[in-house]
Amino acid sequence: MLVILIYLFLFRVVTTLYGELRSAAWYRDRRNSPFVGRLEVLTTEGGLAKGQVFKIGRTGFSIGRGVNNDVVLPDSFASQDHARLFYKDTEVWLEDTGSTNGTWVNGERIMSRIQLVPGDYVKIGSITFQYTRWQDED
Repeated sequence: MLVILIYLFLFRVVTTLYGELRSAAWYRDRRNSPFVGRLEVLTTEGGLAKGQVFKIGRTGFSIGRGVNNDVVLPDSFASQDHARLFYKDTEVWLEDTGSTNGTWVNGERIMSRIQLVPGDYVKIGSITFQYTRWQDED
């Protein structure tokens, strides 16, 4: 009986260690990913396809109608330099860069930088995006 208890104890220790090692490897892989979030197009007036995804890297990106932006929006209601997404303190932040029509998150116009939460709806011009955290999808 004692031998069985020792084997059960050792089995439990090994399975727990295996689970911890797998969890640590997953976290390390995720931490080393070049992407931290994504914006998916939900509604658009044209030019962008519904379901199109923009990956947010650790360097972030600028978004607007002007060709100098990382993401160019073919929308007359978007400003030339409309908004900026950036990564700081393990979170993705959004700020309006002085646009005329404003940047909206969950139906409210933002007046300063805002931390995005998975599931947030971001509206720039007539285009609505949904923000989610990055998961290895490739």
